[in-house]
Amino acid sequence: MDIDLALKNMPLEDKARLICGRSPFSIGGMECEGTDIPVLYIQDGGTGINFEQLFQDRQDGETEGFSAEEIRRVTTLFYHTDELTVHENLLREKISRRLSEIKGNISSAPGCYPPGILLGASWNPDVVHEVSCALGMEAQVYKIGILLGTPNCNLLRDPRNGRFFEGYSEDPCLAKILAPQMCKGVEEAGVASNAKHFACNNLEINRVGIDEKIPQRAIEELYLPAFEECAKVSSVFMSAYVSVNGSKCTENRWLLTEVLRDRWGFDGAVVTDWAACTGKAGDSLAAGNDLFMPGPWDHTDIVAAVKDGRVPEERLDEACRRVLELISRHSGVSVPEGFTDEEYVSKGRKAAYDAACEGIVMLINKGAFPLKEGGVTVFFGRSKGRFRDYGTGSAQVFTDRTTVLPDELSKIPGFEKIAFDDLEAYRNGATAVVIETMDSSEGADRKDLKLSDETCSLIDELKSAGGSGRICLILNTPGPVELGGYKDCLDGLFAVFYPGMEGGRAMADILTGKVNPSGHLPVTFPERLEDVPSFLSYPDSFSCVYGEGIYAGYRGYQKRKIKPLFPFGYGLSYTDFEIVKMASEVNDGRVCNIVTVKNSGSRAGKVTLQIYSHKVRADVPRPENELRAFGKFFLEAGETKTAELSFDTSELRYFDADRGTFLLEEGAYEIRCGFDCEDLKASSQIRIDDGSPELKCGISWPCGKIAQHPELEAALKKDVETKGDSYGLYLSDCIYMPFKPVSEIYPGAAGYVEFLAACRSFRHE
Repeated sequence: MDIDLALKNMPLEDKARLICGRSPFSIGGMECEGTDIPVLYIQDGGTGINFEQLFQDRQDGETEGFSAEEIRRVTTLFYHTDELTVHENLLREKISRRLSEIKGNISSAPGCYPPGILLGASWNPDVVHEVSCALGMEAQVYKIGILLGTPNCNLLRDPRNGRFFEGYSEDPCLAKILAPQMCKGVEEAGVASNAKHFACNNLEINRVGIDEKIPQRAIEELYLPAFEECAKVSSVFMSAYVSVNGSKCTENRWLLTEVLRDRWGFDGAVVTDWAACTGKAGDSLAAGNDLFMPGPWDHTDIVAAVKDGRVPEERLDEACRRVLELISRHSGVSVPEGFTDEEYVSKGRKAAYDAACEGIVMLINKGAFPLKEGGVTVFFGRSKGRFRDYGTGSAQVFTDRTTVLPDELSKIPGFEKIAFDDLEAYRNGATAVVIETMDSSEGADRKDLKLSDETCSLIDELKSAGGSGRICLILNTPGPVELGGYKDCLDGLFAVFYPGMEGGRAMADILTGKVNPSGHLPVTFPERLEDVPSFLSYPDSFSCVYGEGIYAGYRGYQKRKIKPLFPFGYGLSYTDFEIVKMASEVNDGRVCNIVTVKNSGSRAGKVTLQIYSHKVRADVPRPENELRAFGKFFLEAGETKTAELSFDTSELRYFDADRGTFLLEEGAYEIRCGFDCEDLKASSQIRIDDGSPELKCGISWPCGKIAQHPELEAALKKDVETKGDSYGLYLSDCIYMPFKPVSEIYPGAAGYVEFLAACRSFRHE
């Protein structure tokens, strides 16, 4: 496609139509003089193909004569034909024929993959990349050019968030290392990845229209880093529904132009979240949006904005070019020649299984696991051992490619003895497995973090039954839950979150010891919802104040000295690891940490080493610990391995909101290494002597800060008295205006010889 020719020949009305979509999930499909613009299909697909959207956009008349309820049922029960009526099965047959035209020789159902929270729990970039490659393959099969939600970069700030399961972590370091891997695999498949929702879409309540009041330091340190890394890889960004500090994200020029393009250098396209443009489209275009969805969006205000001068036509041309480039690069996406159904199934299955194995977290094990061969496992509850594989909304995937825990467990030699709701077997020594399954969806937040009444009743029944059985609880949930008084009675506890289609097989292999669990929590589990740092900041209207500031997640727990149920980074293994030694040094702008770790147990396993920094005697408020680097390593039983985990010294900076920039404090930093944010086993210390000039000791320091250092105060007093100035001015300002710089108290301070000499020799501790 000749993009230059298309733009040259395209009238204003057609340009506006181009950037307003063709259908709810497609763009392009236009003709203009000399150029035919093909159709490019768009789909939610962060966990697999969203069938609802697929059917909605590619019906081509198949649904005529069917009610909305019948269409919904066929969509959700597509792989459960026995639950459909005769009339509904007629629609299913029509859609099946249409799918065959799209998929060619690929006959299997779509794959369902773990969402961000389980990928985050893997602490393994390679696992995220493998899943991303599988999702790119899914897009190829369904001829989808842009795969939405790859990834969801929003920080996991509050566990009540209905889309909590879609994000990667409460920590910006973990999120910014893992999230770009989701972009890479999709892009390698020739499909455009999409980072969303830019920015700060951290709750679902009143998400369309809510105004979030967020300190600038928190935005810069917590909520932007994952997006910044994805901007280096992804082809498409999605602007969010919410407003940030009074400006709608779809009309936020600071976010969409000054940060995304001017600061980060992003050269891809920006698409609105579906129906997120609630104001004038021309204003949104001017701010930096390039594509308005769902199509066909009303383009009249864009035309009017160009005609009345609100938007230069050059800006419209820029948006059109980006949309045309997307269509040119990705509209012809398809599977490689010779690609088979068997390859499709095996590649997807392996990616989903590997992710589940590495992301499932063992939280409690009182010697109950791995299960002993020959024992009986009894599943209690209505789920019959089935997991919910996905969350509801954009991330839902309807498929028959799922694995069921009891079925998978019974396939493993020595573990075939499976029963359901058999209380007598439990009394006689069987392991009771209870699965707490919770739904979660975009558009609605969770009301609390409590276990369901059914789960509580089942555990109570088991507790009172007597006998020698053991109780295992599996959390098939979107995020943290409260255990209340049940923690002590559990012999085993696992968090599988939403594990995808291979969750049953992965869990069976972990329970039996075929796989050694290696997942670690990417979020904190609180004892009570009230302990969550953002608890008092939950909105009761269309306004939300992020009152915890930079102290989201574990930063808030540690700052307030609140003990969580399970800390950030926590996870158990069937073997034991110990950190033998650690050394850190600063070299060429990098903090290099050499850590020696030993597998001191009797089983092979994977260890996740986590590196945190702590500023000694910080001049500005800082978290107690901040994750800076991590690595996951396989060790045989008894093996010792030395690893280097490094990070750039720029990671030690904080954002100074008054100056509008990141600054690096000089002085001592403690570098800590351990297995979670509370279990830090080793430490070493480094010094930064070349910090930011703005923070150098001198006449720009506030008097209250000078007063903290007697040697500086003494030198200042000497100069003041020598010059005949009033030392009382300094003493008074130390009491009433301690923030006032020395240079404002004494305009001639640039000539204070003794004080400046003391400042030059001053050394941060």
